[in-house]
Amino acid sequence: MSYALPAVIYVVIIGTVFSPDVQPVLAKAFGREPFGFPVAWVVAAIQAIVLFPFVFAMHHFMLIAGQAAADGRSIGKVGLLVYAANVGKLHPHLRRSQIISVAGLVYFVVICGTWIAYADAKGI
Repeated sequence: MSYALPAVIYVVIIGTVFSPDVQPVLAKAFGREPFGFPVAWVVAAIQAIVLFPFVFAMHHFMLIAGQAAADGRSIGKVGLLVYAANVGKLHPHLRRSQIISVAGLVYFVVICGTWIAYADAKGI
């Protein structure tokens, strides 16, 4: 499951680029044919590259969630985040997963913030 769910999320995020509702926004942001290719394909390729490291962060967070479930801890939103913050002390073998998960979250927030700033600058 720690591989399947991140892969599904990755595919869904990239797949949303091809939605007809998204096309006008992409055209405003990047033009109709950046680099001579349809905008949806260019954005999908860039997203696939840029978001690929986030897949590893999701995988490591799923390892932490699995350990939380095995320990009988709450896997609700708040309970899982509290557990993830302390898992390195309880299970030293998950310390690396803890660091990768936090780094992935920071990476994702930076990517989202960059998109928001770019879209705001373009008036989208």
